[in-house]
Amino acid sequence: MHKFLVLSIFLLSVPVFSNTLAQQAELAFAQRDYNPEGVVKVREAIELYEQALAAEVDTIQQLVILNAQTSAVYFLGSAVTPVEEKKAAHEKAMKLADQVIDALGVNSSKAYELTQSQVNDLLNKLSDEQELILAEALYSKGISLAQWGSLNGISSSIGKLPEVLGLMERIDWLGYASLHEYGPYRTIGRINFMLPKLFGGDLEKSEDFLKRATQNTLVEGQKYSSNGFNNVYLAETLYKLGNENQAKRFLELFINADFSTLAVGKEPENREALRLARNLLDNWN
Repeated sequence: MHKFLVLSIFLLSVPVFSNTLAQQAELAFAQRDYNPEGVVKVREAIELYEQALAAEVDTIQQLVILNAQTSAVYFLGSAVTPVEEKKAAHEKAMKLADQVIDALGVNSSKAYELTQSQVNDLLNKLSDEQELILAEALYSKGISLAQWGSLNGISSSIGKLPEVLGLMERIDWLGYASLHEYGPYRTIGRINFMLPKLFGGDLEKSEDFLKRATQNTLVEGQKYSSNGFNNVYLAETLYKLGNENQAKRFLELFINADFSTLAVGKEPENREALRLARNLLDNWN
């Protein structure tokens, strides 16, 4: 369950990239934001990752760069405004993630249907580093597909729901549920919040998964998650369940938090989550 936490400590102790172009891309991506200036840096990072990939000869490093580029493309889809550009970015992110998944010996179109036995075989076959690379690619594909589906509307994308949920479940089976501050649980919880009950949405299930994501990422000595979106999404679910006062108090805790206690490296995302939290609280009051 917590493999990612252990492996990430190791990865933080060594340079992620030996490729100079990839290092430049990483620096550009670190300056990402949801404003025009930040989007320019994201586009720069995507191009640099492309150049880095062309220059890289090490197979593992190629996959790491592809995953990083996928994350940048996903962020672009979240930050730009035109709907068609958003869709195109998320479609590209899915294709990039598929390249990684296929390269690791998994059929990307069937990854969400892997059996527990097949996942166990992968765990015996892949190195720890390859496992993490695969989990990251599965996650990127899943969240990109979820965003693509949201943009296309429920009626035209409901058929893709089993794929998104299946990918998140396989990440859990691989032992990487903690990826991106329990991103797989956050994704499952959010989908169950967004979907109407008629289409399979379940607010109790949403609360369960978002509480798991939040409680597993509590800031030491505090009652809020280090991931801003864990806090916002759980609050929205609580509010919709009729626990309005609890939802408001929880958002207030997050809004008044010491920003330095939130997840390192996720500053743009956490600033965006704080913006959404303040808007929600204003509307609820």
